[in-house]
Amino acid sequence: MPDDHANSTWLRDATAIAIGLTVPAMVSGRAVLQGLAAAALVGVLIIAWQDRGIFARAGGAARSRFGIAVVVAFAAMAVSIPGSLDPLRSFEAWARTLAYIGGCVLFWAFLAGDARALRQTTRTLVLFSLIGAGIVILAQLGYPESLKWVRDEVGHMPSTWAFHAPKAYAALGACAAPILAWVAARETGGWRWAALGAALLLVSLVITTVNKSALGGLLTMLLVVSFAVAARKNRKWLAAWGVWAVATTAAVLFLVYELPDEPSSTAVWDWMPPQLVDTHRQQIWHFTAGKIAEAPWTGYGINVINRVAGAGEILPGYQAEALPSHPHNWILEVLGETGLIGFIPVLFAIAWSAARSFRRYLLWADPAALAQLGLTSVFWGSSLFNFSIWSSWWLIGYFLLMAMTSAGTRPRT
Repeated sequence: MPDDHANSTWLRDATAIAIGLTVPAMVSGRAVLQGLAAAALVGVLIIAWQDRGIFARAGGAARSRFGIAVVVAFAAMAVSIPGSLDPLRSFEAWARTLAYIGGCVLFWAFLAGDARALRQTTRTLVLFSLIGAGIVILAQLGYPESLKWVRDEVGHMPSTWAFHAPKAYAALGACAAPILAWVAARETGGWRWAALGAALLLVSLVITTVNKSALGGLLTMLLVVSFAVAARKNRKWLAAWGVWAVATTAAVLFLVYELPDEPSSTAVWDWMPPQLVDTHRQQIWHFTAGKIAEAPWTGYGINVINRVAGAGEILPGYQAEALPSHPHNWILEVLGETGLIGFIPVLFAIAWSAARSFRRYLLWADPAALAQLGLTSVFWGSSLFNFSIWSSWWLIGYFLLMAMTSAGTRPRT
């Protein structure tokens, strides 16, 4: 990446700050995050109109082997759209997801060509992650005014509000944690400590908001990142990793087991403790798996799995639908909505992305590659239990953080 851009302007600065502010803005809600991402994209497009190198880098990424793999995955998912239960809704989710990827590729192309902009972006991420986490922690300590203000909520809130309202923010904060650790490795002095502090605070919010899915993602990250570090060392490190993996898994599962649970009802599988996966989620997975077996090749259409027959029926003992909105598991969601034809290319593209980061770290010890591996692990690991994979704020956060670290990868030597 070249040194500071020779013609940095207020627009470049504002765009870099907007990119860095997007993920922390989740503390104010999904609409604010999406609005900032849109504003940043407008800024990048204006800049790219004068700096054609941005479009050139983005085009090169699209034509790369990995870029082609992503395009093939989207083409395969599109096969399910004509036969969808709601073709227009499916096309909208498919098209906007592709647009999010394209926009974040432009963010990468902008930041990769301007070291000053990248530094502004990462420092903005650090600063506002600290501020956002601090606001939530103050609310949880009994001072909710700031959190109510940034979320534009008024009136009296129950005592549990500050622990439940920021749950999605905590999930995205878990994704930001490995990126903040990477920023700490790049920085010196106060910014290094600020980045480490922000990462720790965001991880602590995962626990205080009782976000078990994010804890599962963090466990996946710990195991994958530590394995990559051990693999780069020697066999003795790999043996030690085995002990570490068992101990870490046991510790996290114990924590998840001890955290408060959803109201329990009839479990689906005797071997799965409801303290780890609540019984309603088990019921949702069981129902979805049955529907997948009925349409295994092309599924029911993107973002419409909750419209299959029987999805709206109330489960006995729950006062909840069999499939209220989505399966709370990205594998079941993509497989159920796009079938094997769409799922296999998507899984291949994800595996390729992770393998690229793993290989890059093994060969060149690139901290950015390790951070990408951590981000990939947290996002896809927690997505096994939480939000719809088509949620705009969730996808934008992931793609943007990936673009940020990709812009800071070390040149090969």
